[in-house]
Amino acid sequence: MKIIKQTLICGALIPLVCNASSFDENSWDDQSIPVGGFLLTPLVKFQQRHDSNVASEKVDDIDSWVTIFQPSVKLTREFGEFGKHNVELDWMFTHGAYHASGDDSYNDHDVSGKLNYEINNRNRLMVQGGYIFSHEERGTRFSIGTTEQQHEPDTFEQVFGGIQYTYGAITADARLELELGYLDNNYRGVYIVNPSTNDIYDYTATRDRKNTEIGGTFYYKIGAATDITIEAWNTDINYDYTARPSEELSSIEQNVMLGLKWEATALTTGFAKVGYVQKDFDLAERQNFDGINWEAEVIWKPKTYTTFTISSSREPHETNGEGFFEIETDGLGYLINNTQHEIEWRHEWKDRLSTKFNYAISKDTYTGDIGKIREDNNTGITAGVFYDMNYWLSFSLDYVYNDRESTRTNLEYDRNLISLGARIALF
Repeated sequence: MKIIKQTLICGALIPLVCNASSFDENSWDDQSIPVGGFLLTPLVKFQQRHDSNVASEKVDDIDSWVTIFQPSVKLTREFGEFGKHNVELDWMFTHGAYHASGDDSYNDHDVSGKLNYEINNRNRLMVQGGYIFSHEERGTRFSIGTTEQQHEPDTFEQVFGGIQYTYGAITADARLELELGYLDNNYRGVYIVNPSTNDIYDYTATRDRKNTEIGGTFYYKIGAATDITIEAWNTDINYDYTARPSEELSSIEQNVMLGLKWEATALTTGFAKVGYVQKDFDLAERQNFDGINWEAEVIWKPKTYTTFTISSSREPHETNGEGFFEIETDGLGYLINNTQHEIEWRHEWKDRLSTKFNYAISKDTYTGDIGKIREDNNTGITAGVFYDMNYWLSFSLDYVYNDRESTRTNLEYDRNLISLGARIALF
């Protein structure tokens, strides 16, 4: 569902390559415990990591060992004739302990649920929702360039939900997906005293926002495994609080895209779509934004044991404080126009031994009242080795490198992470 992607974007960190363990959860067939008609699947992950630049700073960087403990539980059930309906409940807790920088330690919670209900062969329904309590590492998003004043990560809560209705049989030439989604993004209040007035105010209140999205995708089959897609979306982005009327960032975003989706064609699976996006701000004095956007991903399997994935995208994101949110700059950045390209290679050397290599670059162009006011060029590299000792125990060794070059030179940094992880299926 598209709202789930927006949830990830709202909580995403600036580094391109994910800092968490890169186990591929789709590659395991974990054992489950029958409990009251449900199947219970418990997992535990451990990770020991060395971080060369905890707060992503240009100078005076902090290096630390980090211990990460991540238990999770999945509860699933199939019901109805031939099990055509299913429900899934997930809970995950993550504790990260920084040994040389205790204030950067964190506790994250993620609770979600999903229901797939097949009314008949032409009508299907999916409902999904959840709650996230998470954090943003220092030096990412709103704390970029301000880590001298900030001594612990930002924390936030997200409540999200969505419903998707599909009309048309899976084998039909045409089908239609309609979606409605909602996301409420709230940062934990940080209260500061104004030295000139002695007034107490919430430093993070202007970041909070709600997204309401409605849209759909039309699929039309033009080949045995190829569909033309047409999709349209309308997103209402509403900020809860604005300190000054001239800083209102609420907007309506409209997006139309035309594309192709294919499967198992000449050893490839993927999609490619291009479109037009327009962002109209509620504040009449603010210049609206429009432009071309795209999204593409191609998965190529020249052999059964090796896979290449190439992806590219361009889309606008909400600004992360450039000129707003107590950050003083020469201009006001209304949005980020993000362009990203990525290539990944996964290879299975033996039944139990596999590797992954990922290279990604992105450009964040901050656009505002004086045109382009800032540009960041990000580079991310990941190399990983995975060993499955048996069906319930796997190990990983990862190296991650992140680098940012910026027209604001004080925001530049590089960062190295080396991690040893274990994944334990408890049954």
